[in-house]
Amino acid sequence: MPCATASEPTDDLERLLASTPCMAPAASFGADIDEANQVMLNPDCTDECKIARLRMWASRFQPCMFGRLGAKNLGGIRYEICWINRADMVRGSPYVVHKIQQARRAWRDRASEGLAHGFLIMFNAPELAYAKPGPELVELCLALCDLYLVEHAPVLADTIYTESLPFRGADGVLTCLKGGINVFYTSAHRTSNHDRRIPGGIMISVNSPGLLANSLVKRGIAPDLASALKAVRTLAWASIGNGGLSMDQQSRRSCSWHNIDQNRAPDACPMKHRPQHVPGNFASDSYSALYHTDVLIPSKVMMDASQDRPRSDFEVWGHLDLEYLSAAEHPHSHENFGFVRGQRIDQDDKFQHAWSPVSVRDPASEAYLS
Repeated sequence: MPCATASEPTDDLERLLASTPCMAPAASFGADIDEANQVMLNPDCTDECKIARLRMWASRFQPCMFGRLGAKNLGGIRYEICWINRADMVRGSPYVVHKIQQARRAWRDRASEGLAHGFLIMFNAPELAYAKPGPELVELCLALCDLYLVEHAPVLADTIYTESLPFRGADGVLTCLKGGINVFYTSAHRTSNHDRRIPGGIMISVNSPGLLANSLVKRGIAPDLASALKAVRTLAWASIGNGGLSMDQQSRRSCSWHNIDQNRAPDACPMKHRPQHVPGNFASDSYSALYHTDVLIPSKVMMDASQDRPRSDFEVWGHLDLEYLSAAEHPHSHENFGFVRGQRIDQDDKFQHAWSPVSVRDPASEAYLS
């Protein structure tokens, strides 16, 4: 899509910012985010300073261990950042689409060589940081996701979208793998979507653990795929239940938590160095959460502005899948196909392949039970 020119002004995103219901300016999002926002929402700070501050925050407070280690480029984890500031948004959606798609193509080019498995698109503006949870926030996030997932626009709520990532193995064969996509936002603080809090606005995050595992082998960091997947699974296990920082009380329970494997003794834990928040007899292939963690925009939790509600108030997703982090072969129709072993593609399809979205409405839905 071409960029808007000076003679063809667009103000759609500026109007979207102006119409977003916001929380009070005195609202706190926790000391960690409030401190980060002093830089990330300061119009006098450069984008480079804001990116550095986001990485500093993520390296300590991001529940997801992929994001925490990637903030410091540790463990072979690398992610690219496309920064969209308020001035970019004021220039209109054609300009922002062009900027995102350029960065997306460059990232996927690097991902194909195993050099970066994650991608962050940060929409940085005070109106977005203070956007109040509710139906308007859902519509706002859908509009922002349209700028990224142009092949799927209009993007729908309560749907799983996966990025299509080319990867060239050591044998030269080009395959397409899946990357999970989530939305993070500042006002998730203390809500039932608390694990998705982030300073500075609204962020689209893409993470492909399968591509990471394959790239660790290609780069010689892991000796084989089985070893690489073991390391990746350990990071996934450590990420679950790691988001309980609400109201500055680290003992607060996370929005996700481990299921228990009644058939395994606590001393038979598969994790070599187990964090305190992970029980010794945790289930290795499933977990629970207050929202479906694979869904791009879970509307129920994003519309709920209430804070600190007990788990008993919610419809719990009690058997979320971790079995996709496996080297097992799956038919193309299987839900886990494409995460670790992908679809072989031609060079001409390197940036053209797209995985189909999956609608997920509630914990009893057919897609959830499959």
